This record gives sequence, C-alpha cells and structure tokens, in this order.
Amino acid sequence: MKKKAVVLLCTLLLMLTAVGCGSGSNAGDANSAANSGGADQEKKQTVEVTMAYWANASEQKNFEYMIDGLEKEHPNIKVKMQMYPTSDEFWKAVPAAIAAGVGPDIIAMSDEGNYEYIKKGVLAPLDELIDKVGFEKDRITASLYKGWTDDNKLFGIPYDSSTSMLAVNKKMFEASGITKQPETMDEVVELAKAMSKDGVKGIIGSIDPFHITQYVHAFGGDWGFGKTINSKENIAGVQFFVDLFLKHQVAIAPIEVGAPWDGEVFSQEKGAMSTAGPWYVGHLKEANPDMEMIALPMPKGTVEAQSAYSHGLSILAGSKNKEEAMQVIKYALRDDAQINAIEAVGYSPAVSALLPKYLDKNPELKPVFDNMEKVGMPFAYPEQTKAFHADLLKGVEEIIFKKDGLTVEQLLNDLQSKYGQN
Repeated sequence: MKKKAVVLLCTLLLMLTAVGCGSGSNAGDANSAANSGGADQEKKQTVEVTMAYWANASEQKNFEYMIDGLEKEHPNIKVKMQMYPTSDEFWKAVPAAIAAGVGPDIIAMSDEGNYEYIKKGVLAPLDELIDKVGFEKDRITASLYKGWTDDNKLFGIPYDSSTSMLAVNKKMFEASGITKQPETMDEVVELAKAMSKDGVKGIIGSIDPFHITQYVHAFGGDWGFGKTINSKENIAGVQFFVDLFLKHQVAIAPIEVGAPWDGEVFSQEKGAMSTAGPWYVGHLKEANPDMEMIALPMPKGTVEAQSAYSHGLSILAGSKNKEEAMQVIKYALRDDAQINAIEAVGYSPAVSALLPKYLDKNPELKPVFDNMEKVGMPFAYPEQTKAFHADLLKGVEEIIFKKDGLTVEQLLNDLQSKYGQN
C-alpha cells in the first residue's frame, strides 16, 4: 500500500516508558522568565521543538512548508526537522535517540501501528493541549480520529487521509458481460468468476493485513485492539478471503507471480480487481497510463464499512515542550499547508473542508471518500501489532497454500489467545 510502510514496530521504543525524550533545547529553566522581573517577564523563552519523520523528496518539501513562517506567529519557537529517507531508517534511529534521552518532541507516523506506542505510554494525550492552544479539532475528518483514540483520549492529529476501495479494470469489466458494478461481496465473487479467463484471475488476494482487514470490516468485524480477534464476524471475513482462493478459485496472490505488491499485479493486468486505495491512481499513471480503472466504495458483506486511516503528528510523553509542540502541530495543519500537500504531493487532506480540492483533481475517487466519511473504520490492530501481523499472515498462507487442516476459526482462536486482551 501507499506509504506502504505498515510501521516497523521497534522493541527498543518500548523500553522508554520511564525515559525522558524531549530533545528541544531550552535556554534555561522554563520558569526563569517569570522570575527574571521587569521587561524580561514579558519575553518568552526561545524553545526548540524537534520533529522527526520519514519522507521522499516531495513529502520533504511539504514538511518544510508545514513549518515555514512559524516564527512570525511564534517567535519563541524554533523547529528542528529530523528527516529520514525511509521508515526503516526512522524506526532504527528514533527509538535509540529516545532511549538515550535526546529524542524528538513530535513524531509523524501512521495509525496502522500506533496502538503499541499508545499502550506503552510513549505518546502523550493531546486533549488538554488542544484546548490550551485553541486547535480547531472539528476541522479534521471525524472518522480519522478513531485510529488515534484510546480510552477516550486522543494521541495524534491526522495530517492526511486515506481509505480503502475496490479497484476494477474497466476494460475487463466491460468485457465480462456483467453490467452492474458490484455493491456486495457476493457480487464481487460473481464478477470475479466472469473476469477469470485468459490467464487472468478475477481478483487479487494480497495476503497482507490491510487487505485481509477489508473483508473483516465488510462482514461487520473489527480487530478491536485485541478484544475481538476471534469474533464470528472476523471469522466470516477471513473465511470469505480464503474462499476466494480455495472455494471459488478466482484469486491470485502477488507472491504467486513474483510481484512485490498488489498494485503491480493490477497494473500488469494479471488480476482484474483488487482491494486497494487512492494510491492506485498515481501508480497507474506511472506503471500503465493507458489502463482505465473504476474506483468503487468497498462492497458490503453484511455491513457497509471501509478503512479510514491517516498519518498523524504525535507528541512524545517525555517531551519537555509539549505546549510549544502542540502550537507547531496547530500551525502545521493550517489550510495552506494542507493545500500544498494536495498540489505538491498528491495527498488527500485531513481537513474535511479541503477534500473537494483533492477530489477536483481525482473526481473518480469521490464516491470512495464520501463512503469513508460515512462508514470509515480504524484498523484497531492488537498492541503487539508487528507480531500479530506476522502470525496472521503465516496462518492465512498456511490455510491457502499448505491446506494442512488449519481452519480460520482455529487460527483466530490461537491469535486471540496469544494477542488478545479483555
């Protein structure tokens, strides 16, 4: 997936529950200005706020734009940017810095793997800070907050938005003999059967947490941060995914054709449909510009649901400059910075009022984002996200390819025992 970085959870980071991490350099004690007397009392002490993130070239320019001009509004705040070219490098360097007591104040990360950090106390709750700086929380698409909330506390502010969808090869759809676009999972199966011909499979079944979760959501399921791993709804969703391979024989996994991800299988026209996301638009422009795609809201299994997720800015619990860091986040989420992300990077914004500007450039995605705003759901993976992902995928691959008797129910029961919470 885009930003395909499902976050590489680092065990080192989990050691810092009691470690201070604010790297911002204060010129002195935070109370010194108040104690200095005279005109000095009116002067705010200069505070350095460090922001760490990973970014490609266009994303880097947008991060720079986020904080450009900050000093005019907040002359007492200086922002130090720590950019890493890949998520791997970010998660190798930042935890070590935090454990050494010189970590950043703000980190940018995805909500796909943030729950582990929330539960370990690595991220600071933001609710009081939001009130202090006057951040307009309702500017952000409401469904995106679900992935940053635990125990009614908010731990991150989304700065972009993304969602899931069903991508359909338009040419293959028109040749299928079926005229109605699929609105249910049963209709997905029928269309996949009609498009499975001439060496092409009707649907790409990427054995990946993101893709499996789409079917879980469609059947009313939810990982529940580990509380509902083996629910009957989750079993139904994973079973449907497995049946695309074993019962209906309409699915192909990227690993079967040596492709690194589902988008490549789709752009090479070896699979006619795929659970996907808005990043497919940009990928096809590069990989197969002549291919036309139909972008649909996720079809209904038993309920209407699709993923709503984001990258967000969080403040570390050990930061010594939390209020100043929240001022930086508020400034970084201003409208013109969000517009720059649309125009310079091609990101869909987190600010709901600006989403039409993104959809003007990508009108085919409007039904998808409209559905996200209505029925968007977080991934809600268990606390031990990385290990859960590995065991889930290993089990699904075993069911599909080894066929050694392991059932979906047994797999999810095992995962509930291993990673569940009450």
